Amino acid sequence: MSPRGRAKLLVSRSFPNLLPSRWCTARRCSLSASGSKQKVEPSALASRNLKKPLASGSLTSCRSSRRFEAFERMGKSPTCELLYDWGTTNCTVADLVELLLRNQFLAPASLLLPEAVKEAQEVTLPLSSQETLPIDEKRLPIQEKEVAAVKPSPSQNTEEQPSTASYLSQENNSSQSSNTDFHNFWFRDLESVTNNFDARPESDGGNKLGEGGFGVVFKGYINGRNVAVKKLAAMVDISAQDLKQQFDQEIEMMAKCQHENLVELLGFSSDGAQPCLVYEYMPNGSLLDRLACLNDTPPISWDTRCKIAQGTANGINFLHENNHIHRDIKSANILLTDTYVPKISDFGLARASVTFTQTIMTDRVVGTAAYMAPEALRGEITPKSDIFSFGVVLLEIITGLPPVDENREPQLLLGIKDEIEDEEATIEDYIDAKMHDWDATSVHKMYSIADQCLNEKKNRRPNSKTVQQHLQEIKA
Repeated sequence: MSPRGRAKLLVSRSFPNLLPSRWCTARRCSLSASGSKQKVEPSALASRNLKKPLASGSLTSCRSSRRFEAFERMGKSPTCELLYDWGTTNCTVADLVELLLRNQFLAPASLLLPEAVKEAQEVTLPLSSQETLPIDEKRLPIQEKEVAAVKPSPSQNTEEQPSTASYLSQENNSSQSSNTDFHNFWFRDLESVTNNFDARPESDGGNKLGEGGFGVVFKGYINGRNVAVKKLAAMVDISAQDLKQQFDQEIEMMAKCQHENLVELLGFSSDGAQPCLVYEYMPNGSLLDRLACLNDTPPISWDTRCKIAQGTANGINFLHENNHIHRDIKSANILLTDTYVPKISDFGLARASVTFTQTIMTDRVVGTAAYMAPEALRGEITPKSDIFSFGVVLLEIITGLPPVDENREPQLLLGIKDEIEDEEATIEDYIDAKMHDWDATSVHKMYSIADQCLNEKKNRRPNSKTVQQHLQEIKA
């Protein structure tokens, strides 16, 4: 995504409560380098080392602090004045990023210019709708129960390894992990069943099903059934330690949480150059691909879409009731069986919490930006962020549109909510034209649920149980 797109995202998402939306419409402040509107925390910046480029020189920290304090005493908004000042003095996005980096505001800086943050601290936060951001967290003041890492130990037997064909039929095999009931596969056997991890797309005769921020997924065939083998590899700047954490965390998560709307983990491999996870195969791929009718697949009916929404809500509610936060709910992570039963996948970013009521903080933003709640962009970990992400998925189900499109206005799908609220459009204007069996009543009910899920204030969003119950009331 371009710096302008990242700037727009930062404006609309990171600090939604700093400026009244009507004021922003009436008084737009642009940064000359990209034409992008910016929102920053003036109290935080002014009290620290604020040094803004000016035509006549630099604004010192002391002067700026007194200046903004004076605005506040006069009843004016320091945020508005800061934006006006920056928007009328030829400041650039690069200047803003430099200021954010100087004051250690890494999350908003990385949303604008990831490469600048990478140069400063070797950290990259990708914004592609299909990429997953890296995870490297440390505990901040609010504590959380540590998720125990699963450390599978491959067999040390030097004799001939058993063939993959007989592997699944062996009960309590000595090569299985002592910590879980999952099968521990030999890496070389997974190579064999995936045609040496043939990277050609399945449509071209290969085995590749897809890829994400932590690796590539391949189709395999074991014991008379198709499987999906995820070979973990750093698709973005992720350390080996991060990759190992993702691997262990996903196994631990899947051992604790088994549900009809969560993808089933069959086993893993840890003896090769790259760790692998083996899942049940989902014939209809992801919800994202089916909504886009990828490979000329037929459009999904409204009745089926309602069932997909209901099943996904069931899965999210199960996770939340078991004190787990997924943190990367998106249509690409909702996989579909041959009968379109939805199953949530990719639990490497999930977090467990003892109380599940307190907000946990992290020093790195993780997830997929087009789905992320404002508080998630600031590093908060809360179940209400999953609800926000699911609200975006509901909009995808209604509209058939991708979550982000730089050639569309609004670029972010969740932006249609503002257009509808401002009476510039109606939800009927956005209903998927490929779908012909919808009815207005059920569409409006689903949009109403999505609207509640997308509330910028997390405490005003419904919980997963409420969302589940409301979706069950929809009759397609």
